[in-house]
Amino acid sequence: MFSLALCAAGCGQLAITGSALCADHSADRGAESERVSGIIRETRDIHNFSACRLAFYDADFSKKRITASCFFKSVFTNCVFNKSLFRSVFFDFSVFENCDFRETNMEFLSFGGATFKDCVFNNSELTHLNFSGVKIQNCDFSQSNLYNSRFIAAKIQKTLMVDCNVKKVFFIGADTGELDLHASNDKEAVYAIDEVQ
Repeated sequence: MFSLALCAAGCGQLAITGSALCADHSADRGAESERVSGIIRETRDIHNFSACRLAFYDADFSKKRITASCFFKSVFTNCVFNKSLFRSVFFDFSVFENCDFRETNMEFLSFGGATFKDCVFNNSELTHLNFSGVKIQNCDFSQSNLYNSRFIAAKIQKTLMVDCNVKKVFFIGADTGELDLHASNDKEAVYAIDEVQ
């Protein structure tokens, strides 16, 4: 499934797609971010793509099909992902600020340890996702399907999950004090280990 290359500098990190080096060993990380943004802008189907530890500003990822790819430890600011399809993509420990994920279709993604601030996910299919250990502030997931996703040990502040499907969504150990689940089927969510079936 994955056929990504390691950095030629021997550090063990993934090389950026189209380069022999990772972001840390690149001569110009900003230029690499721009180059990769251009590839994504011009390509509809993105597969086996590596763009770890890069920063994306005002980038348009909308209406893309992104599969079997890695973007972990990257920064996304004012980026648009709406109406895109994602399968088996890793965004662990990334930062998303003021990003638009409306009407996305995501399955089997990992956002472990990521940070989300002022992002919208309305009307999306967000199934079998890993949000464990994330920090979410002032985000809106309303009218979305979150079936079987994980928010284990997440810190969720001032966030809406109104009218969502949260069946089998794991909130074990999560700080959900500022999470609005109004009109969602929250009785079918899992909040404690003894509820796991």
